Amino acid sequence: MAKTVFDNIDPVILARVRAMRFFDDEFMSAAFSGDIKTTQLLIRILLNRNDLTVTKSMSQIQKTNLFGKSVKLDIVAEDIFKTEYNIEIQRADAGAGARRIRYHQAMLDSHTIQKGGTYKDLPNLYIIFILEHDIFEKKLPVYKVNKSLNIQADYGNNLPFDDDCNIMYINGEYKGDDPLGRLLHDFSTSNADEMYYEEFAERMRFLKQDERGVEMASRIVEEYGDIRAAEALKQGMQQKAEETAINMLKKSYPAADISEITGLPLEKVLELQKTVLVQA
Repeated sequence: MAKTVFDNIDPVILARVRAMRFFDDEFMSAAFSGDIKTTQLLIRILLNRNDLTVTKSMSQIQKTNLFGKSVKLDIVAEDIFKTEYNIEIQRADAGAGARRIRYHQAMLDSHTIQKGGTYKDLPNLYIIFILEHDIFEKKLPVYKVNKSLNIQADYGNNLPFDDDCNIMYINGEYKGDDPLGRLLHDFSTSNADEMYYEEFAERMRFLKQDERGVEMASRIVEEYGDIRAAEALKQGMQQKAEETAINMLKKSYPAADISEITGLPLEKVLELQKTVLVQA
């Protein structure tokens, strides 16, 4: 019998692909990358708008910062009015903080205006975090960030501070019998036959059953594994360097020497030095 793509894929990777859900960001990246139809349905449900037309859909978009931390965005899309959408899947509660969203907005905006452009060229922007857990614990399906001034309008509410950046958190634990509840149900299952939306089911079947789709999904899962292994190694080396620095500080080694030996920035060594002095 002739071999198929399935025979050439690591069984561990293949099992991982078949167990995955849309709540797994690597699987979501494979499902929505370049698929305008599916991305459009996703955004329409999230915003409760049936009139929205998406023209671009990309996933795992790297926004590079030459002077600091770069970011990789799960889904970036655009509609016919040039409104931009950044949709992030977040399973861990710790990764959905306000400062992360602030940084995402900064990176998106900084890559939007061309040289010679003006701030008016900034597009309307939606940053939407789809959370697996209800991190605010209020059982609302959607949490929206409302920005306002400390100036009251005639009707009593504070005047809005409208910077055209709309921030939303989607509660993945929401189970309502409505389009959003059905969407979140579909995101939570690894079985396409259990899904409400046929468009999402088709993408899942393609990535789990079709040879081309399985090959693509397996490659993405493998790449994610390599990236995470590299990050874990880097974190381990950083932790070891900091432990060495702390031990040297306790023995009164000069901070400059410690920086040179461990490879840590001098600022980091001085920060550790303050901690050691406090604990002494």
